Amino acid sequence: MMKSGIYHQDVLRQSIRNSITGKPRKVLTTLKPDASLQEILTSLETNFGDIKTGQSVTEEFYNSKQEKYEDISTWAIRLETLIQKAINRNEIQEEKKDTMLRTRFWRHINNTELRNATRVYFETVSTFEELKVKVRREEQEMAVCKGTELPKESNVLHIDEQMKILKDLTEKMNLMEKKLNEMSKEKPSQDRNESRFENRTSDQPNYRRCHIGRYRNMNRGRGFRSYRGQYPTRGYLRQDPTEQQPKTQHLNQQRL
Repeated sequence: MMKSGIYHQDVLRQSIRNSITGKPRKVLTTLKPDASLQEILTSLETNFGDIKTGQSVTEEFYNSKQEKYEDISTWAIRLETLIQKAINRNEIQEEKKDTMLRTRFWRHINNTELRNATRVYFETVSTFEELKVKVRREEQEMAVCKGTELPKESNVLHIDEQMKILKDLTEKMNLMEKKLNEMSKEKPSQDRNESRFENRTSDQPNYRRCHIGRYRNMNRGRGFRSYRGQYPTRGYLRQDPTEQQPKTQHLNQQRL
């Protein structure tokens, strides 16, 4: 804009003053109100511009490579920025710019598959801009192809996971069925053993009571009889002899 001469210097100066915001705007307070456009740009360059030497910028250009997070457009813009800085510092000649960009751009593409696919363009295309367009187009086509293949791969993995889960469930069900069969076989024999034990224990108390009663009857004398009277805790009481005396006297009188 300054070289074209279309706009007046005062218009450009006021436009630059209005466009500066944030921390760089403090630079305007150090300048005179009537500072020229060139003075404003020089002050901004010395405070916030790139202070690298031409040699360091050129070295950075020759060591640059495409990063994993960069696409082709970002990688190309970064290269162009570096080489333009080197040209401004008179480290690289303007007529060598296109050739250097083509070589550095293609040789240091991060994706090996993309680099191999665009080798023919690097050998046949003469300008950097045309090579950049060809490589970008190839990058988009490869992204589309990979985008259609990824869902298929994910579906296959999902199906494999489901089959594995189903197989585990089937094995667990078979194991449970086997245990149930073993338990069902053991239960009848256990029931028979329990029934035998119950029959044997149920017969023993009667057998004991019979013997106890027989032994008690054998030990009783003539004067004992079964009696349940005022004392329920006493099983058998001896009969009072005075009760038998009137009966015997009555029988003797009848005989006489």
